[in-house]
Amino acid sequence: MTIDVGNAVVQIGRGPTGTALARQLLPGMPPGSRYVVIDRDPASPRLAFGSPEPTHLINTRAAKSSLSLGDPDEYERWVTEQAAAAGESVTEFPARYWFGRYVRDMFDQAVKEATAAGVTVDVVTDEVIGVRPGAGVRWQVECAGGQVFPADRVVVGIGMLPQPDPYPEIIGAAGYFTDPWQLPEIAPDARVAVLGTRLTAVDTALTLAARGHTGPVLLASRSGRLPRLRGSESTAPIPHIEACLGRAAAAGALRLEDFGRALMADIEAASAEPVDWNEVRDGGPTTRELLARELAEVDAGIERGWQRIVNGASPTLLPAWQLLVEPDRAEFFEKWLTPLLVHGAPIPAETARRLVAAMDAGRLRVADGLCEVRHTDDGFAIHHGGTIEFADVVINATGAGTDVAALRTQPLLAGLLDAGLLSAHPLGGVHVNVSTFEALDAAGDPVPGLHILGDLIRGAVLVTNDVIALSFQAVLLATALRTNDEEGVRLS
Repeated sequence: MTIDVGNAVVQIGRGPTGTALARQLLPGMPPGSRYVVIDRDPASPRLAFGSPEPTHLINTRAAKSSLSLGDPDEYERWVTEQAAAAGESVTEFPARYWFGRYVRDMFDQAVKEATAAGVTVDVVTDEVIGVRPGAGVRWQVECAGGQVFPADRVVVGIGMLPQPDPYPEIIGAAGYFTDPWQLPEIAPDARVAVLGTRLTAVDTALTLAARGHTGPVLLASRSGRLPRLRGSESTAPIPHIEACLGRAAAAGALRLEDFGRALMADIEAASAEPVDWNEVRDGGPTTRELLARELAEVDAGIERGWQRIVNGASPTLLPAWQLLVEPDRAEFFEKWLTPLLVHGAPIPAETARRLVAAMDAGRLRVADGLCEVRHTDDGFAIHHGGTIEFADVVINATGAGTDVAALRTQPLLAGLLDAGLLSAHPLGGVHVNVSTFEALDAAGDPVPGLHILGDLIRGAVLVTNDVIALSFQAVLLATALRTNDEEGVRLS
């Protein structure tokens, strides 16, 4: 069934990125416009913000989690009011489910206001399985349920993709679970190995602890590094980085070595103690002692130079990434991506407190050097750092996937890749023109009217897991669409 929506904008996905975009575009659309939003399951428990577990906390403060760049206090006000109405209290790092509710509330409010202003908004719960060129209209958006929506512009913002299984030989084995957000009941004394040591793995460990799991839990990855802890939001001057980027902008290119030296110089200037750069890059697994020491620093309000520089330098990452030469981008992903994620996506102190408690009780350990997982007659053999440990249960919590295999898990993306309308980025996601967010086809040319946002463009923009960065993407795309009169299409 084809639904005539005229020269509509069709938005695929209504998570944080999609909601930020809808809030930018809908207020500027003239009466009579059509806006279609399609999402297969916006409240899915498989998503991080659908988790009902109260120990799963957002890893940015409420005061830094607004979807509106023009109103940075919005989320903090909203969650405080909502929690008070529910008779609950919230901390500065609210549970993830509160943020999920906020996203849905902001989307519903934007739709209500646009409808009152004469814009027709269709909100469809379905899975998009194809976007193809149409006859008499630029695109035909096909849904699994049989509906087809003509559109002049399509925005794909479907969020995180499942990580392809790192050990496909154990798929289907009893006791192996690939979805950490939908864990079945596990024997409370089972030996559990969690693959991964970053945010998803941490939440998995917290889920088990909240269930009263008494068996040993091992978090294992190649690096064995848990996220650092989020301290204050204070910033420090970044004169070396600013000077470096100024020179790079004038030259039209940035070298990783130059940016690295500038970053190190600013961190050293902001640090009270000499910096151990070997620890930053190759610090080994996070031990109980390291985690407890950092927790004590954060609880005491001690300012850490590296975090003040990370806070201050965050706005420079997008322009720096655009200036960085291609070979150096690949080198960054190979050598420095893990340190960036460890330091740039820290966890709240309360989360660290729970992890330390589990370690003290002998129920949680962290290991590095993960290299192999084998299915055995009585469970699984976990090979890491020259050691073999055994587990009854293995949970894949390695996080989101961005490579070609991950893209191809989605029929929509697989079809666009096969048609040459998308091209996979070697560093993750797909190629886009960063000034318009239009997809680049197999020949490297922009695809008019097909826009990609969020986690699908990691290789092009680097940072896609930060609320402010995603909101900034939405503002940039909305601005590009509003100023583009191509073929008479006007959104405002």
